[in-house]
Amino acid sequence: MNNYHTAIIGAGPAGIMAAISSSQSGQRPILLERNNQLGKKLLLTGQGRCNLTTSKTVPEIVRAFGLKGKFLYSVLSKFSNQDLINFFESRGVELKEERGQRIFPQSNQAQIILNCLVNELDKLQLKIKYDFRVVKISRAENGFLIMSNQKQKLEAKKVILATGGKSYPETGSSGDGYLLAKSLGHTIEPLLPGLNGLIVGNKKLKSLAGLSLKNVRISFKTNGQQIISLFGDILFTHVGISGPIVLTASTQIAQLIHQGQTIKAQIDLKPALDKPQLKKRVFRDIHQIPKKEFQSLLNQLLPKSLVPYVIDQLKIKKQTLNTDLTSQQVDKLIDFLKDFSFPVKSVESLDRAIVTNGGIPISEIDSRTMGSRLVPGLYFGGEIISLPGPTGGFNLQKAFSTGYLAGLVN
Repeated sequence: MNNYHTAIIGAGPAGIMAAISSSQSGQRPILLERNNQLGKKLLLTGQGRCNLTTSKTVPEIVRAFGLKGKFLYSVLSKFSNQDLINFFESRGVELKEERGQRIFPQSNQAQIILNCLVNELDKLQLKIKYDFRVVKISRAENGFLIMSNQKQKLEAKKVILATGGKSYPETGSSGDGYLLAKSLGHTIEPLLPGLNGLIVGNKKLKSLAGLSLKNVRISFKTNGQQIISLFGDILFTHVGISGPIVLTASTQIAQLIHQGQTIKAQIDLKPALDKPQLKKRVFRDIHQIPKKEFQSLLNQLLPKSLVPYVIDQLKIKKQTLNTDLTSQQVDKLIDFLKDFSFPVKSVESLDRAIVTNGGIPISEIDSRTMGSRLVPGLYFGGEIISLPGPTGGFNLQKAFSTGYLAGLVN
């Protein structure tokens, strides 16, 4: 029987950082990974570029996580975003800041982040078992008995579950950690997609696939009440909408749809102008090109790939001369520019979500240690915790910070 002080299940960002802090704290950890390599999902983050963290302040990071965010105050006091930046830069990884205070490796390659972590594990001579899929954890006299699907066994005084969520299962995040935690007595909050595209109920929007809208405002409403309003960029897909602000909203949208709410999306294509200002702008454009067709007016106001859809929606012939547009037709155009609306049918499937929304409730975890409040010796790190953040490096920071804290001696 192999005996270890700490067994860390899952070798993603949280698990690797837990292994590093555990080893540096003088423990004898072992890292158990179901794949034949480390960090498979890490390589996909930021579209392969790895949005490592954010340069925002700790209070700003906490607020970004919403009502549950206060859980992270003590976590970030032990290992903050600046600590994470220092960790990589002190090991020779050059970082850069991009729009939205997002931190990336200078190389734009997630592989350099993974290489740095692997090198650190090598320096610490950390024990790693690959192709070790944990299927059962049971209480033992000196801690826990861990069994793999190949009937391999080992014992550990302390277990850290850092198995990830249930998104991108091909990377190993198939939800095993939830089953293991549940078998030990934890409850699991419903698993929903987080940071995912939205599927819309308007089939005609398929014609807009590939269209990117910059600097627009999107609002989401349920029962006539606005619930979310965000400014930024949107991308139309073959099934609906995506892009940074849609991904940020999608976590809350998924929860509302799960609760049976009906959701409507409303895009303001000209958020810098109110309706009277926009009307002046449109009439000015009409006077500049009075003898040109309506389509030419739209080309000045909108991306060209959106123009055929607008013409179809407004039921105004594209050959209509601008000078012949009626006041009612101009009003219809203004209304569309300020209120491009359509129903949201659902959220794309969990297996394609960037993060999982749900999992181990934070009420069952001690934020000072990441230890279970129900099972002594059991700890958590990363996406398995029910605390999804927005895009912008927040979720990776949460993974590294919670993993680091879970690995410390308590």
